[in-house]
Amino acid sequence: MTDTTAYKNIFKTTFLFGFVQVFNIAIKVGINKVVALILGAEGLGIISLFNTSISMIKNGCGLGINQSGVRDISEAYGSGNKRACSETIFFVKKIILYTCLFGAIAMIILSPILSNYSFGNNGYILSYCLLAIAVAATILNDGLKTILTGTRKLRYLAKASMIGSFAGLVFALPFYYLWGKQGIVPSLISSSLASLLISYLYVKKAKYQSKQMTIKEVFIRSSSMIKMGISLMLMSLMIDLNNLIISSYISNNGGLDILGYYQSGITIIAGYFGIIITAMSTDYYPRISAINKDNLKLKDAVNSQSEVGLIIALPLVVLFVFLSPYFLRLLYTTDFQVASQYIDYAMLGTVIVICSNCMGMVLLAKQSPKLFLTSSFLMNIVIVSLNIILYRYFGLTGLGFGYFFSGLLQFVVYDMMMLKKFSICFNRSVIKKVFIVLVFCLLSKFAREIDQVWWKYSIGSVLIIISCFYSLYYMHKQMHINPIISFKNEISKHL
Repeated sequence: MTDTTAYKNIFKTTFLFGFVQVFNIAIKVGINKVVALILGAEGLGIISLFNTSISMIKNGCGLGINQSGVRDISEAYGSGNKRACSETIFFVKKIILYTCLFGAIAMIILSPILSNYSFGNNGYILSYCLLAIAVAATILNDGLKTILTGTRKLRYLAKASMIGSFAGLVFALPFYYLWGKQGIVPSLISSSLASLLISYLYVKKAKYQSKQMTIKEVFIRSSSMIKMGISLMLMSLMIDLNNLIISSYISNNGGLDILGYYQSGITIIAGYFGIIITAMSTDYYPRISAINKDNLKLKDAVNSQSEVGLIIALPLVVLFVFLSPYFLRLLYTTDFQVASQYIDYAMLGTVIVICSNCMGMVLLAKQSPKLFLTSSFLMNIVIVSLNIILYRYFGLTGLGFGYFFSGLLQFVVYDMMMLKKFSICFNRSVIKKVFIVLVFCLLSKFAREIDQVWWKYSIGSVLIIISCFYSLYYMHKQMHINPIISFKNEISKHL
């Protein structure tokens, strides 16, 4: 595959699922806007604690099958062996059923601990017990999407994601409107069940042969998948535990209002700008899994993927940093503009994470669980400690610093580690583009803080225009991509 073809394929897939993510984000904006207006920052804080707990239990009990399963299904599907593909899908479905039951039970058992640690009292034990339904539904939903991803049913996956998000909105909003804070738990449960139903309907369209097997046979045949999945599970669990520790620390030391402001920033950084990472990863992981033994091809894939991500991110980052107070007011309320203290510096970390994520996924493709877990464990200890310390001294701004330094740490560690072990590293072109995007991001922040209105908007507009021109020029001249035509063709083809 030529470099031009590789760039085009990456770009097309990124834009297809970027479109899906934008749609999903529009749904989240609607929900967050209603929550902000009806429940305020405190309501958002409660929802964030519930969602963090659900995510932690889901990742802890899901055995990472939703990630490791993609690799195995993709390999079997790519081999053209229908029998092997059907067996792998069958294993995944069976294991998912067991893990969702495990997750629901774990949520109920841990409900007193979660209530006390997150809220400082026993008042939310029943809420956590009821959310066991949401945990089970989320594990099942992720597992079904794993099948669609592994079999490259991109059209089904895109539709399942979009319709599932819309169904979640329809079922969630009435509870907030009618019951206020008392409707938080029912809304989370109903939206997760609605999304699960949609995914199930699309997976039924993916034809494969069923096979009768005992529980023992299922676990024996899928042992390698489970081993890698457990490594991924532990990694996700560490991340969720870190988020819970940080969120709980903010809740207990700063209050639910501050936590709500922080959560709004997290939603924008990890959710909205996670569009690029999520969209890229949908096809990237199966692709590098297929070439995991060829380090030269892996190096090219890592750098190509990173470049496309940075080029797409540049104008978005500049635009959002410059207009962040207005976006926060639009997405939430005027009170939430304080979250820009966090967003300004966390955005720098997001730029770096785009690249470090591409490098880190190579460890998963190569099935190096020990190296992956060891490096991740050490980095997460540093990250959570750094965030708490910086929050104590600098508040929300300190948390932004923490996110930036976390991204920088991952970037450096992964690059050095992969270079030493597999001779894979970022090339000069990627390093150069990281520097360019970071500089534009800082210039956009400085322009926004200029007191004179005319100069502020003049400089900001120039930065936005230059960043857009640079991205379009690079896509056309270096990657031979016409983004407008590519986006139109890809959306019409799949949707």
